[in-house]
Amino acid sequence: MTRELEAAAGVARFLAQYSAEDRAEALHLALQALRDRVEPDRVLACELAWEVHAHGYWSQVRRSDATVYDTEESYFRDVLGLASWRTAYKRLAIGRMLTSFDEPERTTLRAAIARVGLAKATVVAPAIERLRDWRTWLVLAGELPTVTLQMRVSEALEALPRGREPSPPGERFRQVVLSAMPDIEAMELVERFFTLGRRVVGTPNPIAIFLAGCRECLPEWEIQAARPRCSLRQTAGAIEVDCDREVPTDDERDAGVEPPVEPRFAHVGKNAEPLLEPQFAHVGKIPTPPDAAS
Repeated sequence: MTRELEAAAGVARFLAQYSAEDRAEALHLALQALRDRVEPDRVLACELAWEVHAHGYWSQVRRSDATVYDTEESYFRDVLGLASWRTAYKRLAIGRMLTSFDEPERTTLRAAIARVGLAKATVVAPAIERLRDWRTWLVLAGELPTVTLQMRVSEALEALPRGREPSPPGERFRQVVLSAMPDIEAMELVERFFTLGRRVVGTPNPIAIFLAGCRECLPEWEIQAARPRCSLRQTAGAIEVDCDREVPTDDERDAGVEPPVEPRFAHVGKNAEPLLEPQFAHVGKIPTPPDAAS
């Protein structure tokens, strides 16, 4: 808190040197000075965040209240103060790019990114990471508007600029799937699926890769879906087994209907017969009432 108070007092002393007529100029200079002070730390935070992500350190630490972080997204949103995992992913991309350079070049690159700012750095980070000519790209980042800069990066990476030409077949589908993912780990899982699918299926089309994956897993799912779904039901003192019923509703549970019992299979194969193991002493028998026994 002392440091923050000293910083605020320093800004106040700086602004007090200017008259009311020069207030706009004073505020402009103060904002530039604050940015020059803060931005290097933000760039360094990207590098540290990438190390945390790469080694999975986020799962080894706890919040200030001693609770664990359930996902990597929640960790970065809390620690970096970010609004979404998409922003975190962009920061991680900058950190990954930085760590691909060795010292002392990395230190120089970090300072150059701080002068340009993280917003422009997220645009040129893929080009720097692949082409390595960071000086040229950071100069362009300082000179060009973001839309033009993105177009130059796309052209350099042999990608289609956004909004200028149609995307490659299936690319929009891939982007929609990625944008629907809840966290970074899920995004990496999907990216890995499409990367391996390109090699296995023999096409870069994400839709074709997705369909091939569906064809691979559906036969196994068909086997699982064909297994009897059995539930236990107790009515009027009797316990019954119903293998055609769906999972009981909340009202049925309150009335004594048990959830489905998955059958156990002795063998998994083409000719395997399902062997349902009894889960209770008597199946389907209606106990004889005491009065009837007498």
